[in-house]
Amino acid sequence: MSQQQLIETIATLRLAVGFLGERPQSNWWMSAFFGATGSAFLIPAVPKTVVLAQFHGVCRAAARVHDDRIGVGSVFHLFRLPDDAEQSVHRLLLRPESAQRLSKLVQDHQSALETVKAHARSVPTPAIGPVRMGRAADLSKRDSWRGVAAHYAAAFQTSTEVFPFFSAI
Repeated sequence: MSQQQLIETIATLRLAVGFLGERPQSNWWMSAFFGATGSAFLIPAVPKTVVLAQFHGVCRAAARVHDDRIGVGSVFHLFRLPDDAEQSVHRLLLRPESAQRLSKLVQDHQSALETVKAHARSVPTPAIGPVRMGRAADLSKRDSWRGVAAHYAAAFQTSTEVFPFFSAI
């Protein structure tokens, strides 16, 4: 998997999982940036970068919940990555064509769930809570992200919460 494909996968999963975890869908975090109220608030404030604002808002909400469940320090997860990866994801969303394409993935619950499932490999037993996926070195491996997607897909389908993470050590 190329670096660009990896960043695209991470951005796609962040958007879909972020949307699915919001209060109107699964209520994992208390945000509703992708709902009608969130859009109505953001469009007048940032009309050219609404998707980017929604993306960053939901990522902050999801990161807080993940950090509370996993901890902060020598760990990474879908919503908290090393700085170079964070900057690459941000640059991707700054491109209007990327933002528009990705925003179509979160039109409704089913399309977002199908997006997550499309990036997933099978998981034999659904997990609950924090799940260690590997080391920080595994962040650049396609199969690692397929596993992350699989855990989230299973959790959203079974109405449980899961928090895949990678440890620095």
